[in-house]
Amino acid sequence: MTDLVEVMVKGDSMWPSFRDGDCVLFSPTIDGVEAGEVVLLRHPFKDLVMVKRIKHFNLDGSVFVVGDNPDPLASEDSHNFGAVRMDALMGRFVESVRRA
Repeated sequence: MTDLVEVMVKGDSMWPSFRDGDCVLFSPTIDGVEAGEVVLLRHPFKDLVMVKRIKHFNLDGSVFVVGDNPDPLASEDSHNFGAVRMDALMGRFVESVRRA
């Protein structure tokens, strides 16, 4: 059994799926991850771990990730920093464990 990682969501970028303060579990296994899945990843330029949704995969193998918030200014994601490499992905969403 793989150890799950519990993460507290900070901010509103994943609203309405997750609210600020929600605790969610991620599996560190990313094999077979698909577009539409929520993932845990390292920001490409900052010392920051983020929760985002995979929008699509590029032909070069990079991943375009976005927040769920419909406000385009509510999320720092691939619209701001571009697609990320697959090795930036740290886990895939398993379940919410606590609502804020």
